[in-house]
Amino acid sequence: MEKRNWVQRVTLGLCVVLLAVNLWQGKRLERLEHSISDAQMNIMADIRNMESTVYSRLQEEDKLVQHWSDTPSVNMETRCLDLEVSTVLKEWREDTAAELLWVGEGSTAGEGSALLTGDGKGTFTGVLSIPLDKGWMEFALVLVTLDSEGRRRESLGVVYGTDELLPVQCNSQGGRTQAEYLKSVFTVYECGAELYTKYYPVHAAGTEDHVFRLRRNGEIVAEQAAEPGDRSGSYFCGKLSAEAQPGDRMSVTFFCRDGNGLGYEFLLQDWIAVEERDVVSGGSEWADWPKLTWENTRRPG
Repeated sequence: MEKRNWVQRVTLGLCVVLLAVNLWQGKRLERLEHSISDAQMNIMADIRNMESTVYSRLQEEDKLVQHWSDTPSVNMETRCLDLEVSTVLKEWREDTAAELLWVGEGSTAGEGSALLTGDGKGTFTGVLSIPLDKGWMEFALVLVTLDSEGRRRESLGVVYGTDELLPVQCNSQGGRTQAEYLKSVFTVYECGAELYTKYYPVHAAGTEDHVFRLRRNGEIVAEQAAEPGDRSGSYFCGKLSAEAQPGDRMSVTFFCRDGNGLGYEFLLQDWIAVEERDVVSGGSEWADWPKLTWENTRRPG
């Protein structure tokens, strides 16, 4: 009897040991499977990165343009945005001819072109004119070359809006602006605007005739000469008010004129007069602004 119990205890012990070994091996196998899976994922990621790098290099090698630059300016006579462009080609021939296109993007239709002049060393320059009196447009730049080996077309990889290439830009400084509609009078307090330039020297974007305007349903109903702010290019006015009816769309704009006489009017904020003591934001088409004034008419001070 004692011998049988001893055998049973030994057998039970061996079973426990075998179970522990199996559990240990199972965990090792599980860790090994995770390691293999991680390694496979890392290998696939490395392969994708290599493919992307090779593809990018092939694309780069296949590019026609080595580098390019542009300088915008406003042509008052033609009412166009002139874009002076210089492109350097990676390869060219003696008979290479180049043309630059602007091509409408998004909701903008149409295109225009300008022939570029080569210097015999791979650099081609020219001026592309984009109309400014037909509403704001978005456009891409495309270079086309033609020689004895054929015709090539390559996007320069940029999309511009004509408004962003103007010499004068404006930010609303309306953090303290308040609108009030009381006793059929709409009043705006603490209007502010800040002028800046993106692509032009600061002195080339000098401005004058700064005026804040209050518009009702698009018509000017009040205006006030702007006062200079603490920072260069910043302006403010204390109050603008005019009669209004429920449903009227009211907006505050800022007008100025640059050194060439081109007038700009920027939308700063807009509201709808709902009812007495109640105004809500919105109502204007921001895509229509800024508005340009080509006639050099002086505004009231």
